[in-house]
Amino acid sequence: MPQPAPSPARSPIARRRELGLVVVAGLLAVAVSVAVGMVVGANRAEGSAASAPTRPTPGSSSPVTPIVPIAGEATPATQAVEIPGDCAGIYVRDWAAELAPLVLNPAWTADPGAAPLRGSNDPVAAAQLADTTRLTCAWATPDGGGDLGVFTDVAVLAPDVEAAIAAHLAETGFDCYAELDGTRCIVEWNVEAGYSGESHFLRQGTWIATRWANVSPDGYTHDIVAAIFE
Repeated sequence: MPQPAPSPARSPIARRRELGLVVVAGLLAVAVSVAVGMVVGANRAEGSAASAPTRPTPGSSSPVTPIVPIAGEATPATQAVEIPGDCAGIYVRDWAAELAPLVLNPAWTADPGAAPLRGSNDPVAAAQLADTTRLTCAWATPDGGGDLGVFTDVAVLAPDVEAAIAAHLAETGFDCYAELDGTRCIVEWNVEAGYSGESHFLRQGTWIATRWANVSPDGYTHDIVAAIFE
C-alpha cells in the first residue's frame, strides 16, 4: 500500500511562533477568568438588588418647585395712574362686534372651579400676575372652553418688579422695545394647531398683560393704553 507523504518539516521560527501563540492564548484565558470572578464577587457583595434593574417607586420623583413671584416692594411708592373698576373702563373702542362671537367675561369665567385666565402663559409672569392683578378681562366663548380668546390682566407693580418683569420677558424670547412712553414686549407662535401670542405693556407701575389665541385684534393694546393713561 502507498504510504502517506510525510509532513513538511517546520522551521524553528515557525515552531517558536506557534509556541508564542499558545502562551498568549493561555494568558488571555487567565485574564478573562479573573475578570469574571471579580464581577461575580462584586454582584454577590452588593446583594440581590444589584442583579435586577432599579425601578422608580411612586412618589420618589423630586417635588415640583412652585414658581415664586419676583420679590419687591408690596406696592409701588407712587401709583401714577388709576386702574378702572371694571373692564368697560379699560377700552376706548367697543370691541364687541369685532371680537364676536367672543363675549366679555362670560358667566363661566367667574365659576369658583374655573381656572384663572391669566394674561400670560409664562410661569414667572403668571405667578406675578396672580399676586398683583387688579382687573381681569376675558373675551371668551359664551359656552366655555375652546381654542379662541383674548385674556387681559391689568396689574400694579413696584418699580423694581416692573424692571425685573421687562428683563425676564426679554430674556425668554419676547421682542421688547420702547413704545408709548413705556416698554412693550410681544411674542407670537404660528403652529399647525393655530396661532397665538402675548403682548405686555409696562409703564409707571402699571402692567397690561394680554394673551390671545387664534384671534389678534389690531390696536387692542394701544386702545387699553389710551383708556388708562390718556
